[in-house]
Amino acid sequence: MVELVTMFLGGIALFLLGMKMLIDGLKLAAGDSLRNLLAHWTSTPIKGVASGVLITAIVQSSSAVVFATIGFVNAGIMSLLQAVYVIFGSNVGTTFTGWIVSSIGLNINLQAFAMPFLALGMLLWLGQEGTKRGGLGQALVGLSLFFLGIDVLKDAFEGLGANIPFEALGESFSSRLLMLGIGIGLTTLMQSSSASIAIVITAAAGGFIPLHAAATMVIGADIGTTSTALFAVIGSTSAAKRTATAHVLFNVVTGVVAFFLVGAYLKAIAVVSGPELPIAASVALFHTMKKATGLVIFMPFASSFVAWLQRRFVGSERAEDKPKYLDDTLLQTPSLAVSALVFELKRVGMKSRRAVRHVLKGDRSHKELHQYVETVDNLHMEVVAYIQKMHRLNMPPNLEYAMPQALRVLQYFREASEHALTALHIKEQNHIQDSLREELRRLEDVVYDLTVACDSENPDFSLESVELLENRVENIYNEVKIAILSHGSQEKISVQAMLNLHEMIRNYKRVADQLGKAAHHMDNFNKLIDHVPGEGPGGVED
Repeated sequence: MVELVTMFLGGIALFLLGMKMLIDGLKLAAGDSLRNLLAHWTSTPIKGVASGVLITAIVQSSSAVVFATIGFVNAGIMSLLQAVYVIFGSNVGTTFTGWIVSSIGLNINLQAFAMPFLALGMLLWLGQEGTKRGGLGQALVGLSLFFLGIDVLKDAFEGLGANIPFEALGESFSSRLLMLGIGIGLTTLMQSSSASIAIVITAAAGGFIPLHAAATMVIGADIGTTSTALFAVIGSTSAAKRTATAHVLFNVVTGVVAFFLVGAYLKAIAVVSGPELPIAASVALFHTMKKATGLVIFMPFASSFVAWLQRRFVGSERAEDKPKYLDDTLLQTPSLAVSALVFELKRVGMKSRRAVRHVLKGDRSHKELHQYVETVDNLHMEVVAYIQKMHRLNMPPNLEYAMPQALRVLQYFREASEHALTALHIKEQNHIQDSLREELRRLEDVVYDLTVACDSENPDFSLESVELLENRVENIYNEVKIAILSHGSQEKISVQAMLNLHEMIRNYKRVADQLGKAAHHMDNFNKLIDHVPGEGPGGVED
């Protein structure tokens, strides 16, 4: 018995190591192609579901696809509706592992099958580590270990089946709840439903557990996989929480339905396939039918489901001084993290320019504007902290060089709003003569126009128009400065008032300088990040 338990634990260890190496290798071998597929091939519900199925079948990890999807939603590249369709598809794609195990892993001489792949994989992996070919080699090594682990587990389960009579548990409600709990616990511990279901299928094929118990454990494994997404989005953005919730509800709802209909499913499989269908194939077919049921339940109501999700987790969206797009889940994929950073920089810029416009229009109290500027300051600190986290990653050179540009853009936005607030404070503390008021209004108007021109979300945005307005600000600033000095020399205003007004227009000029620099450096930043995915389904939200 001790030898069988040791074999069982060793088989699981070998199996899990193979799964991890297989997933990591496939992701490296695929490079950006899978992410590009997600970004660009989700325009319709059918394409979204199909891309989710295909990518999950390729990388053998629904969790990896869900994380990538969360990243795309956070980064503004994919709408929540598109993400939901991909998640539906990824849940169907995860059944592919079960079919591999039942059709290949249990019907051939696994050692003879795995050894050539192990040798070839090690040759590629060691010879070209870090490249796509090296990733393919790592995947082949992982696949070999995966099958060797199944071989060990198969033998262990055959021995354990004679010592632990699971058949005696029967099909009572309490027994099914126990199997459901074991399935949930198995996936929660291993953080992979594909691994759990492969183990369940191997156990069923080895006679360790009966078919009805295996089917119920599969339901539990699918519910347990939601823990990965839940753990990942703790303290994250509203978009991440909504996307993870879609994944959780799909699995929980279909799990509850399948739990109460498991007997009907198995009878249908027996009628259609006949008694000659191996138990492993029956479990794999049950898993596929269960996921297909989820599509039948959710697809007709996807838009309403998304509308319901949009009304959830709105509390964190109202925290104006917290990032809307940045999320630690994106750090696993630097290109996604940079794309989210672009959107967050634009959001900070939007808030900074809005603060400036309120100063120029005089339509907000000093207290309200101070809160605006404080929001920009807090966002500045949050985004800087995120950029520092990104620096700890192994980023491509173009992304490494882009980070200082992002920091400069942030600093310019922060200084622009602070200079605007300083100008307002001076303006409120000093009486401005009617003869100067019109001159000051000219300067305020052209700075206001510059805030509009610097908005890259504006369809008419161009650096040429920004530069033209910067020159106009410079000219009008000099004219207003001369007018203030003239009033002072003629004793129309006091020396102190002259100095104060001069300081005020200098702050207006600094506002224009900082916003202009931000526009230019944002353009440089965008040029450096040449492989960030597209701009997404809509503009930047405040």
